[in-house]
Amino acid sequence: MRVNGVSHVLYRTYDRDAAIRFFVDAFGCELLERGPVVYAIIGDVLIEITRDDPAVEADALGVRYMFGVAVDNLEEAIRECEEHGSQLTKPIFVPVSFWGRQAVVSVPGGVPVALREWRAPDGPHFRGWHPE
Repeated sequence: MRVNGVSHVLYRTYDRDAAIRFFVDAFGCELLERGPVVYAIIGDVLIEITRDDPAVEADALGVRYMFGVAVDNLEEAIRECEEHGSQLTKPIFVPVSFWGRQAVVSVPGGVPVALREWRAPDGPHFRGWHPE
C-alpha cells in the first residue's frame, strides 16, 4: 500500500465558530464547506473543524481518530494494515462530506486512523462537490 498523504485532520473545538474565525483570520485559510462539515484548507490537507464534548468517548462516527490518510484502494489498504497488526474499527462507509469511501483502522499502540479513498473528480481542492 502507498499512502498518498494526509487527507484530513480532525480538530475538535469547544467553540466551533470561534475556531473557524481563527483559522481564517490568523492562518489565512480558505474554508471548504460540505454539508454540515467545515474544513479549513492548509496545502493539500483538510482540517475538519468539529465540535467536541469531553464527556463523549467517541465522535459522531462512533470512533475516535485524529487524522486520515489518502489511499488509492481502500480494501487493499485495510488488508495491508491488518497484515501489520491493525484491526478494522469502522467498516467501509460512504461519508457525508466527500465523494468516495472511508474506513477506520486501529494502530497498534496508538489511536485509530481513517483511510480515505477519494472518488474523482473530488479531492481537497474540488469546489464542485454536492451531496449525492
